[in-house]
Amino acid sequence: MTASTESSVDETQVGGGRTPRTAHVLRAVLGVLVAAVTAVAVLQILEWGDAQAREQAREDVVAAAEEEVLGLITISARTTDEDLEALIAGATASFREDLRAQADRLRQEVVDNEVEATGEVVSAGIASLDEERATVLVAALGTVDNRNASGPEPRSYRLEVQLDRVDGDWLVSALRFVA
Repeated sequence: MTASTESSVDETQVGGGRTPRTAHVLRAVLGVLVAAVTAVAVLQILEWGDAQAREQAREDVVAAAEEEVLGLITISARTTDEDLEALIAGATASFREDLRAQADRLRQEVVDNEVEATGEVVSAGIASLDEERATVLVAALGTVDNRNASGPEPRSYRLEVQLDRVDGDWLVSALRFVA
C-alpha cells in the first residue's frame, strides 16, 4: 500500500477489525463479568463462614451436653465434692440453684453407700438448635457399684439435655431421663 492508500483505510477500525465502540463494550462486559464473579465468590466465602460457625456451634453444644451427662453418671464417694462442683459449673444459674439444693442429700447418699459410678457417652444427637437454645439427646452406658451390690452393675441411660447459650458458652438448663 502506498501512503495515499493507507490514509483511505477507515480510521475507526482498530486491529482485528474492532471499532473503539466495540472495544468499550467488550471492556464493560468484561468488567460486569469480573464484578459478578467477585460477588459470587464473596457470597460463597460468607456462606462457608456461616456453615463453619454452625458446625462449630453443633460441636460445642454436643460437647457441653456430653460433659454434663458424664458428670451426672460418673461420681465417686472419694471425689463427690469435685464431681458435684464440675456438674454445677456446667449449669445455667437457675439449674445451678436446683443442683445446689439437692447436692447435700446426693453427696450424703453417695458417701454413705460408697458409690462408684462410671460411664461413657455412646451417642449424642441434636434435636433442635438455634442461636440461644439447644436440645441434645444423649445415650450413655455405665456401671454402678456400691456397698450393697455384689459387684458393678451395668446401666443404660438416655437423657434429653436442654442447653442455653450464656456469655458465649453452652450451659445446661435442664436434664431429663427419657425412655
